[in-house]
Amino acid sequence: MFFALLLGVALQATGSSQGARARDSVAKEVSRRAAERATRGARRAEARAERASRPSRKPVTEEDLATAFKDPSARTLLTRARGARLSQDSALLSYDVNSYQRISAGLSFSKVGRDRLIFRTEHSGRVRWQRDVGVWIDVTGARTVLPGIPNIGEREARKGIASAGDDMLPVPYFPGYEPLWAGPEAARVSVDENGPVHPLAEGSEAYYTYSTGDSLTMTLPDHRVIHLHALDVRPRETKWNLMVGSLWFDESSGQLVRAAYRFAVPMHIDAFVLEQDPTAFDDVPAWVKPMMFPMHGEVSAITIEYGMYGGRFWLPRNRAAEGTATASFMRMPFKVEQTFKYNSVNGTDSLPRIPLAPSMQSPPDSLTGAARQAWRDSVTAARMRAVRARGDSMRAGLLRRARPVTQCDTSEYRVSASRRFGDARVPVASRMPCDLSTLETSSDLPASIYDPGDQLFDAKAREALIGEALSLGAQPPFSLNPHTLPRPDWASGLALMRYNRIEGLSAGAEVSQILGGGYTAQATGRFGVADRIPNLELTLTRTNLSHSVYATAYKHLVPAGDWGNPLSFGSSLSAVLFGRDEGFYYRATGAELGWRTEQGAPVEWRLFSERQRTANVATHFAIGGNNATPNLAAASSFYSGAAVRVRQSHGVDPNGFRIFTDLRVEGATRGGDSTYGRGAMDFTVTEGLGAYSGALTISGGSSVGALPAQRRWYLGGTHTIRGQSPDTAQSGNAFWMARLEAGRMIQGARPVVFGDIGWTGDRTQMRELGRPLSGVGAGASILDGLMRFDVARGLFPRRQWRVDAYVEAVF
Repeated sequence: MFFALLLGVALQATGSSQGARARDSVAKEVSRRAAERATRGARRAEARAERASRPSRKPVTEEDLATAFKDPSARTLLTRARGARLSQDSALLSYDVNSYQRISAGLSFSKVGRDRLIFRTEHSGRVRWQRDVGVWIDVTGARTVLPGIPNIGEREARKGIASAGDDMLPVPYFPGYEPLWAGPEAARVSVDENGPVHPLAEGSEAYYTYSTGDSLTMTLPDHRVIHLHALDVRPRETKWNLMVGSLWFDESSGQLVRAAYRFAVPMHIDAFVLEQDPTAFDDVPAWVKPMMFPMHGEVSAITIEYGMYGGRFWLPRNRAAEGTATASFMRMPFKVEQTFKYNSVNGTDSLPRIPLAPSMQSPPDSLTGAARQAWRDSVTAARMRAVRARGDSMRAGLLRRARPVTQCDTSEYRVSASRRFGDARVPVASRMPCDLSTLETSSDLPASIYDPGDQLFDAKAREALIGEALSLGAQPPFSLNPHTLPRPDWASGLALMRYNRIEGLSAGAEVSQILGGGYTAQATGRFGVADRIPNLELTLTRTNLSHSVYATAYKHLVPAGDWGNPLSFGSSLSAVLFGRDEGFYYRATGAELGWRTEQGAPVEWRLFSERQRTANVATHFAIGGNNATPNLAAASSFYSGAAVRVRQSHGVDPNGFRIFTDLRVEGATRGGDSTYGRGAMDFTVTEGLGAYSGALTISGGSSVGALPAQRRWYLGGTHTIRGQSPDTAQSGNAFWMARLEAGRMIQGARPVVFGDIGWTGDRTQMRELGRPLSGVGAGASILDGLMRFDVARGLFPRRQWRVDAYVEAVF
């Protein structure tokens, strides 16, 4: 008994001591977090003060005015366009238009990977505007797909986006709108360089130069002649918020008729966000940051087409913007497309008044500056106190929790009203059906959300406009002065790390400098822990963000295969974790000149002259396996030649009909005494089969001349014959291959079964195939093959099991 009592006292004392320590620990944590919040608040306030102290625009000097215009007509055209941008034509009283918008986004793990559609939403509706009333929006259609997202998540996303359809539907015109579709929706009189610098705003001469371009004459049905003239806009500096392009105006009125422009250089998203809020990424875990940074964004083309209505009024017909965002090794292309079809302009129908609720947040006009903000803060605090008091009364039982009566209780539609479009404060009323599911089957939407929309958006005319206005010569000025150039872009870490049996762990660093004129100089260096051989690439690229020309001098490691990317981050993970280094490599030292597309179908060609030699295996290490595959013995010599690769795709529905093709042609001379040529093509078709979908890939290739070992075809592995290991014995100067897969989408993933068969050998023996390589298996595909997991059984020549995880699969 005495012992038990002592034990109880000891435990109580210990518990009391532990409780005191716990309370101290909690108090310390609370104090730490409070101090952290205070520090963050101080940093944000300091950043706001620093931004507020900066002038919003540069002064326009006499030198700016003297150099801004390359010809007198440019000054006249800019002056007329600047006035027309801010003036309101009192004769335009109303319009009735069918409005449609589609937003699409894709995803890939590398620049050479296939862009997969991961998001698309479209909205349609009727927009009516009347000068003395405002805007009425009737949402008639809304549809969203998120391929690869589990069904429950996709349904919730669809519902949320559909309910916001009145905000998503574009309004083509309102008094005070921005015709150029750049920056805020309402036009601003003067330049503000904290955002996109408008080329027509007051003070733009300090940022741009202008010259007149092509002219065009149009004859209207009433025999009136309209003269259009282009104003070519070029930035004085190479900055992300300055534009380059061509703007077409009606010479008589100065109204914008069409435009094609882009921003001068990509935007450093992470740097811009940190400038606005230095604490923005403080909560991001350190291990996540390498997968996020660096973050860049570029808008490759914005186009606007206007049409004349009522014989007088220029109103938007089509608007589109496209570009790409990158985060570390991930690439996300995006596109926004809008069309407007007018039912009437200055029609006789009248609109009902918009039921605006009285605003409680508008301070008296007599208050300005700090007093105006203090009024807002006071009103907000009073409203919060009222909300808290009402909640306390309900919890105390003093007020009943009555269910509010909504519009949808008594009507099939709900109507909301507010003032929108920034400083323009236009009254806008939106009418939305209560049953959001009816929006998905609207006849105002295209037959399928996966339709290409080439005719709807007049894709050919847009491409012609971009090709004319945003050619390779349409650039900001070239400069070597570091004070007028963007800061150099440094990259290292996860995006430039790789692992293979030649280099072992290879870490890289990259620095690039935009020089203006479309030029970028880039240097990439890396060093492998296993082979201890440094690699270096020096590249000069000129681009207009639609296509690029480049010249490179290099000493680097090259993968010999046609499929996959053994030097990518995903392949490196497979090599170090599972011993699945499927590449065959050789070293190359030389130079090449090339051209490639940056948007649309990937097309590239290159001219090269290089010394190729064997890359010796330096390590077999893997955490869960052994990278024991022997490497090829390269035919060492100097090679000079050319190579072309063209990839095309049709269709974006992962469960529908699609076609992918990949054509590769190459030819070179070896040491000046022999020549070879090789060509190959992959053809893939996918099709939905009820609830299931399937894919068939057929590939073939052959060669002429003596093909060196490093340019032969090698079969076996995740991208060719699954279940078979890559092997130098399974190679040849000709090949054929077929892969068949079938699966069904279940909660965002697609379980699949597959079978592969193929042959490689001497091209003179293609009729004596013997028994081809083969394998079967099952797996799972996520995001349409962006990530893939397979369990495969080799049938011939090796009867073995293989488990593989990899990225950038076809299906």
